[in-house]
Amino acid sequence: MRLYLGYPLSYSPKGSFKLKDNFLSEVNCDYSQVPVEVKRKLLSLLENLTEKDYLFLNGVSYDGADILEFSLFPLEGFGLREVVLPGYLYGKSTYLVRELLKRIFKRKVSVLYDFNFFGENTIVLNVGYTKSSVSLGGRLLSVIPVGEFHLVDTLGNYLFNRTIGELGISNARLRKEGMRGVLLDNSRASAARILFRRTSILSVPQLEYEREISDSEVERVLSPVIGSARYGDEVRSPFDFSTAFVKSLYTYEEVFGERMRVSEIFVVGRLSWPFVRYLKSLFPVPIYEFSGEEFLELPVKISSSKPEFRVFYLEKSVQRWRGLDLEPEEVSLNLLRHYFNKKDMRGVKIIEELVKLGSSDDSFVYELLNIVRRCSTLNRTELAYLNASISALSRLDLKDNLFSKVLKELEDKAFNWQLPFETKMNILYFCHRHKEKLKETSLAIFPYLMLTYIRERKISEGERNFVRTVAESFFKG
Repeated sequence: MRLYLGYPLSYSPKGSFKLKDNFLSEVNCDYSQVPVEVKRKLLSLLENLTEKDYLFLNGVSYDGADILEFSLFPLEGFGLREVVLPGYLYGKSTYLVRELLKRIFKRKVSVLYDFNFFGENTIVLNVGYTKSSVSLGGRLLSVIPVGEFHLVDTLGNYLFNRTIGELGISNARLRKEGMRGVLLDNSRASAARILFRRTSILSVPQLEYEREISDSEVERVLSPVIGSARYGDEVRSPFDFSTAFVKSLYTYEEVFGERMRVSEIFVVGRLSWPFVRYLKSLFPVPIYEFSGEEFLELPVKISSSKPEFRVFYLEKSVQRWRGLDLEPEEVSLNLLRHYFNKKDMRGVKIIEELVKLGSSDDSFVYELLNIVRRCSTLNRTELAYLNASISALSRLDLKDNLFSKVLKELEDKAFNWQLPFETKMNILYFCHRHKEKLKETSLAIFPYLMLTYIRERKISEGERNFVRTVAESFFKG
């Protein structure tokens, strides 16, 4: 008999089961009655099997491995021969699982991984609760600290921030009334229902508030977690799923000394569609979604390949732009155009000087728009031009016929999280200046998403206060 241990469902020939449900049944607890923090720990059990004193429930402390052992007791009588694990359990967790199974089933149980069942040109992405693993050609490449939890948490926090922003309710008032935690939990629950496609409606009965959430809004809100890095982009420190994923592919070529080839992709997990959407933008190959049950019948293809993998930690510092002090010979649009075409950094200074001189004629705006459109590779020079151009556009007095053109470009750039934090702040300033014109556009998402984005980021208190101020005032007046 073969067993698959995964999140949220595990599978045996007898059917599916949840580890958390088996554990709670063994200790006579009702899931609906346990505290929220205990629920989260149970959901992230697989990623924390090595933790000591992981969970405290009804006066008893449990290690992560203890909880798994209780979870598997109902299977004790099965003739288990093989267990399949997600790639993100490779290492010490595997050792604990192997020893635990030997103790429960009184025999040695062979351990296989999700990446043992696919051919040489196949990518396997297994999405867990707080971690995901990436493998290629039967080789585990990386474990990335992004999972289902981060998507639900990000969307839930955004929905909370935007709801109270639209209604003009402060966090201080909610805390005083004891409602903040209730509304935040309600927003996260709504986020889960929306992400799992059970509804598209956000309903907050406590505030008599209801709003439909479109797919495009959800996609933009998830952008700080999923990201938009492409194969070929320069990735210094991973800070979202996409940068870590692309870095994994670079690691493959560095370690194995061969060109990466991809013919198909398998995504395992419940909340897979945001990852599938991103992967489709990278590879024009078939992508298949697995629940995990399929591993019970698949034949083993690669069983002896030793993984060469990395465990990524996402950067909490924001991407910063370091300016250059290069003086141009003169200040003119012709020279700006010449410098930009030559990728000469002196053109950046010309943009700054033209803004200082109060230039806001159509030709200058069109030149800035041209620069924004053409900056696509995100190398150091183009980043400098892009940042300076967006900074200028956020400060200029735009005529009505140009505003829509500027808006389109900023909507495209606002949700690209590879851009420097200064660029984000410039777009935020644009939102603040033109809030009356933006309330029905996708930039209405941006101030509240920035509030979510900066939660754990290392930025100054002044920057943090500016983000809060823009979000709190966006729907006022």
